[in-house]
Amino acid sequence: MATTSTLTQRSTMTSAMPKTTIRAESPSKAPTSEASARGAAIYSQSWLLVIYDWWVLGIVSTYAWACSVPDYTLPWFRNNVRKGQHLDIGVGTGYYLAKSDLTGVQVTLADLNQDALDATKNRLVAEGKVRAEDTKCILHDITRPLPASCPKFNSMSLYYLLHCMPGPVPAKTAIFSHLKHSLTPDGVISGASILGKDVQHNLFGRIIMYFGNRGGMFDNQADNSADFDEALREHFDDVETQVRGAIFLWRASKPKV
Repeated sequence: MATTSTLTQRSTMTSAMPKTTIRAESPSKAPTSEASARGAAIYSQSWLLVIYDWWVLGIVSTYAWACSVPDYTLPWFRNNVRKGQHLDIGVGTGYYLAKSDLTGVQVTLADLNQDALDATKNRLVAEGKVRAEDTKCILHDITRPLPASCPKFNSMSLYYLLHCMPGPVPAKTAIFSHLKHSLTPDGVISGASILGKDVQHNLFGRIIMYFGNRGGMFDNQADNSADFDEALREHFDDVETQVRGAIFLWRASKPKV
């Protein structure tokens, strides 16, 4: 993760960068639930963006969820990014994209939080992964269909997002009913999410789960791999899933349209 000075440097770049953010919904009219908005608002805190890679993707993923990002989640991401149009949903800090080969990949970023979009785009530009003028940002509630101006995507990614979305698994996975229509026929969608049910959480994991759900960052106490697998198969013909520690890794292709 970048240092504070690096993030400060990036923030000065923003005004000089082409404005390519698509505001898909007026914030006052967007049908975003209070729980979704609360979870997204966390990423407006600059201190969290500074420590996110070290704490969430390093310490917590390895020792609370027993799923090392470099060993499992990052390779899963890299293996499911296709050349052509790629959509990253719930961008965090852009860690996965920054650690991947994006040659021939046209990146679109989608998130409820403008700060996260700006930080991710600036990071990818600063690290030479993308060109600012070629990278689109969509300020958007992913529970609603993507803007009509979006292209069909060759791949999509939703990493560490579903456990933050409010509601039971069927409510979360309803997004696939419209996302599948934005994939190319041979496109792939993949992700990773923290499970709350039917996995063994260690003490560290139980503490993070308690405070995450109590504070509104998570809504995943009932999330389980069987329900996610069933929902994916409802919308896609080709589904691959696995559980590593407390993390559900999934990929799906051949959308049923």
